[in-house]
Amino acid sequence: MSKAYFMRQPHSSAPDTRLTIILVLCLLALAACSTAPAGPLTVTLVADGESRSLTTEVQTVRELLLQAGITLDDDDRVSPPENGFLHNGLTVQVIRVEVQTESEEQVIPYERETVRDFSIPVGETRLLQAGINGIEEFTYAVTLEDGAQVDRRLVQRTMLQEAQTEIVLVGARQELTAAPISGTITYVSNQNAWVMRGTSGNRRRLTATGDLDGRVFALSSDGSQLLYSSQSSTETLNVLWMVNTVAADAEPVRLQAENVLWAAWAPDGETVAYSTGIRRDAAPGWEALNDLYVGRPRASDGQIVGRRRILDPSSGGSYGWWGTTFAWTPGEAEDRLPYLAYARADEVGVVQPHAEQSLVLARFPPYRTYGAWAWTPSISWAPAGDFIATVIHAPSSTGEMPEDSPVFDLYALDVQVEENGTITTTLTAKLAAEVGMWSNPSFSPSGDLILFGQARAPYTSQTSAYELWRMDRDGSDRRLLFPSNADEPGLEYPVVAWDPQGGRVAVVYQGDIYLVTLSGESRRVTDDGSISTVRWAGVVAPIPENR
Repeated sequence: MSKAYFMRQPHSSAPDTRLTIILVLCLLALAACSTAPAGPLTVTLVADGESRSLTTEVQTVRELLLQAGITLDDDDRVSPPENGFLHNGLTVQVIRVEVQTESEEQVIPYERETVRDFSIPVGETRLLQAGINGIEEFTYAVTLEDGAQVDRRLVQRTMLQEAQTEIVLVGARQELTAAPISGTITYVSNQNAWVMRGTSGNRRRLTATGDLDGRVFALSSDGSQLLYSSQSSTETLNVLWMVNTVAADAEPVRLQAENVLWAAWAPDGETVAYSTGIRRDAAPGWEALNDLYVGRPRASDGQIVGRRRILDPSSGGSYGWWGTTFAWTPGEAEDRLPYLAYARADEVGVVQPHAEQSLVLARFPPYRTYGAWAWTPSISWAPAGDFIATVIHAPSSTGEMPEDSPVFDLYALDVQVEENGTITTTLTAKLAAEVGMWSNPSFSPSGDLILFGQARAPYTSQTSAYELWRMDRDGSDRRLLFPSNADEPGLEYPVVAWDPQGGRVAVVYQGDIYLVTLSGESRRVTDDGSISTVRWAGVVAPIPENR
């Protein structure tokens, strides 16, 4: 164990300690003598708008204020400070500080907006919404020193009343005049089927039950037969019907086909194809079977003669419960049924009815809707049957998951038919980018033009308004057709039908049919306000005999 050694410090002597204490006391006395007054002092006190000369024996500013009966608030200031010492001739100033709040209201003038409205005649206006000025309150903190403002600071803004825009509807509806019609136009108004032939003024009702469900509304290529579906009061989803559009007294014929999700006439005007589903209580109300049947509907008893199943029921890929749509290729084949294009949520392809098989032409990620519905692209054949115009769900450049991409591009798919009847595809070409999911492209009867909808807000195309555009089949020479004014409301969905002779299209806009030329001139030909679907077919054939 080591030893600790300590050095003993010598004790200080008592005389040194006493000397130190004496020196400290002397210094304190000298300090007191230098700050404390030697006797009565004369000072000036300025406070509350009054200047007073005071003689006092107190030593500090605080004591002087107490002696003079001056009280201070938390915000008041004193110069010199309260802990300062007095001396002859000193001026002590009390500055009264007050912080107040002030509020003022400011009027925000309302804006004015004019909207062209096709339900109001030209030259008339309607006040849709009265304008109301807004009111905003501004709150300030105001600082006063001895009653004079020295600072004013904004501390709060409160909107007491939002401004409301004045909206005035300006009439854009022109008086109806009959327009010549080539072929046959059929349309749905208030859930009934109507036909228009010869002129737009010559129209009549084909159904009076008011129960068309809008799933099927297909006109034969000669315009003489209309295929449609109506709601059912039974456990079935709907019922398929046909009606002759030529005979004035023709009665609709109920066909032996139910739960139909898609149906259309083949180019021969005698054969139909249709796909079915199963009614469900849960949304959306059905489950598609993704099957495909063909047969010839017989007007005498509604039988589907020679019915044959081309595609067996299947899951239908992603979102297959929603269903598959089809489109017959134009023209009649000599020794077999024409082809059908098909579209699902994740692919577009071709069905070969004679071979009972299908070929995929393009695959893409399905669009994730986050709801009880699915997006499937529309499809349109070129008249020669060598191209399909469709919309494809494309990748996004902003990093979203493929299923969440908001990008939808318009493509042309090249379809080649080999000598043995098989189909191949060798080329896909993007014709227009970011057109929107409801673009609904369609080839002109001559095949040299494509009509398509362009979403005004392509990245929110699900709810966006659309404009109708035309372009050459290679994507060049794009032109806006309708509506021609960007200030006018857009199309909710591009529902269009080509004039079989070309040069015009029928467009459903705000519940009515407009005939629009390829130069963009438009003419309203109905005043229903409730039209939802339109079809346009070629020359009227003689009334066919019962099959």
